[in-house]
Amino acid sequence: MKIEKEFRDDQQVLLTAELDSEVLEQFKRRAARNISKQAKISGFRPGKAPYEVVLRLYGEQAIEQEAIELIVEEYYPRFLDEAALEPSAPGTLQEIVSINPPKFNFLIPLKPSVELCDYRSIRKEYNLEAVTDDDVNKVIENLRQNYAESEPVDRPAQEGDLVFVKITGKLVDAAEDEAPVFNETPAELIVGGNETRPDNWPYDGFTKELVGMAEGQEKVVHYTYPEDFASDRLKGKAIDFTIQVQSVKVLNLPEVNEEFVKNLGEFDSVDALKTEIRTQMEADRQQQYDQDFMADLLDQTIVKNSTVKYPPQLLDHEIEHVLESIKQDLAQNNLDLDTYLKIRQSDKEKFIEEEVKPAARLRLERSLVLEQIAEQEKVELDPDEVKTAVARTLFEMQSMPDYSKYKKGKAFQDLASAVTMDTANRMYNRQILNRLKDIATGKADQEVESSTVEQPETPAAGEENQEPAAE
Repeated sequence: MKIEKEFRDDQQVLLTAELDSEVLEQFKRRAARNISKQAKISGFRPGKAPYEVVLRLYGEQAIEQEAIELIVEEYYPRFLDEAALEPSAPGTLQEIVSINPPKFNFLIPLKPSVELCDYRSIRKEYNLEAVTDDDVNKVIENLRQNYAESEPVDRPAQEGDLVFVKITGKLVDAAEDEAPVFNETPAELIVGGNETRPDNWPYDGFTKELVGMAEGQEKVVHYTYPEDFASDRLKGKAIDFTIQVQSVKVLNLPEVNEEFVKNLGEFDSVDALKTEIRTQMEADRQQQYDQDFMADLLDQTIVKNSTVKYPPQLLDHEIEHVLESIKQDLAQNNLDLDTYLKIRQSDKEKFIEEEVKPAARLRLERSLVLEQIAEQEKVELDPDEVKTAVARTLFEMQSMPDYSKYKKGKAFQDLASAVTMDTANRMYNRQILNRLKDIATGKADQEVESSTVEQPETPAAGEENQEPAAE
């Protein structure tokens, strides 16, 4: 057996394996027996026809083709052992270089390799902005607007009014037969916006154009979307908007008192409502801040400065995952991928190349980097904590409408297994991310320093009252 390896830049190796001609002859006999088992040869039981008979009936080429398949099946694991390779996925037979002697080229995907940057030297300030009384009051003001009674007014719109409009938006350079981007789209807008209906549709600050407009009035405004706008359909586009005001209403806001807070839920006082709002805002703000903090630390710093190599098969697999996730999200909004792409005036190939593939690459590289960091930091889960979290999740799931079908037997075992795996993965990732946050903020260094503070030496037994030795 002769083995040659050619390592490629895409984390794959081209493996060339050659066997002696005698091996081919042995396998040709086995191949002939296989053919005689599958074919009905007159005068012989299955698998018992002589080699010469099979050769005469089916020819040398058929026998050699079968022999090559048998050789590859049996020898491929031996080739990998001889080459000392540990593939990350099944290899592919690229080429049969020659039949006699048998010589093959295989393309073998290797396991990913990660060379981490010096992530322990990275420092990043963690400045979570506190929730202020002003923040809480803004939410309460928003709740007042939501529960306000609206009353038509015979005057131009002012800040805080509720205005009903129809909006038509046409591209400035549109062809005569080109459909409008917005076609008499109805909208209910609060002038100046609020938390529920921010002033960002169809673009930031749009409702300022409504100030001074009365019912029945119409005007045209021009706006050019920035090049980095979220929507591909609108980024960089210049649009003329025609605004038709249908009605103007004043909002009569309710007073903030016990009667008001009781309408919002089980609150017995205004202070209780404020406490609940503050608690929820703090949790939401911390979650969002942590996401942004880790995205910048991990994706823009650690991943970007580490060297991550992986075979293309892993990226293809991740692309399928991302695409499937997008399809599921669309299905929840009663959309399929084809319809979504039509709305965006795009095609599947372009969508995958420009959006899905970069997202898949980032996810894959992030996952590989996190795995390496977890190994380096010796991150481990506490089994008892996992069991407690799984039990809590399963208990909460009992309120699901279709939970009854999971109550017994294999269905429950499958559910419990899926919940356990998902819970363990989430807890493991959270532990890694928390560890990274501690390192980046310097907290990990403080823990090391506090654990290595020099302790006073304890004298050995019997030395406490020992007199100094005489000189």
